[in-house]
Amino acid sequence: MLKHLIAAVSLLCAVMPASARNTVSQKADRQAQPKDTVVRNFTAFRGDAENGWRAVVRGGRMELETVRPREYHRSIPVRRSAYAKGVELTGKTRFGEVVLNINGKRCRDAGGRLNEFTATLHYRGKTTKGCAVRGAYGTAPT
Repeated sequence: MLKHLIAAVSLLCAVMPASARNTVSQKADRQAQPKDTVVRNFTAFRGDAENGWRAVVRGGRMELETVRPREYHRSIPVRRSAYAKGVELTGKTRFGEVVLNINGKRCRDAGGRLNEFTATLHYRGKTTKGCAVRGAYGTAPT
């Protein structure tokens, strides 16, 4: 029976046009390649009046807005460092270094909503925790 199967496959390959064989081979190659599941765009936030902030990360840049002090930085170039449980994004403003750490731990925001990631913002000598979601959004879900 194995002989018959091998003969049938050989015959099929001999009869099949080269272009069709290439298409089948290319399709198999695409299916064998792992899917890129790396999250590159984030919206991170903390929604309280005292230490509130919002950071939108998109395409190697971060938009940062803080409540106290009232600041808005439109486009901070960031360096991305991935690690096993998350990512750290580092950049500079005229006031100094800004570091946004996003990890895979779930986070409950001030409104009680469960978010996919926990975020920690290190900026101007303060460290504040918040939440983050995948995707770059103009407004944070606060």
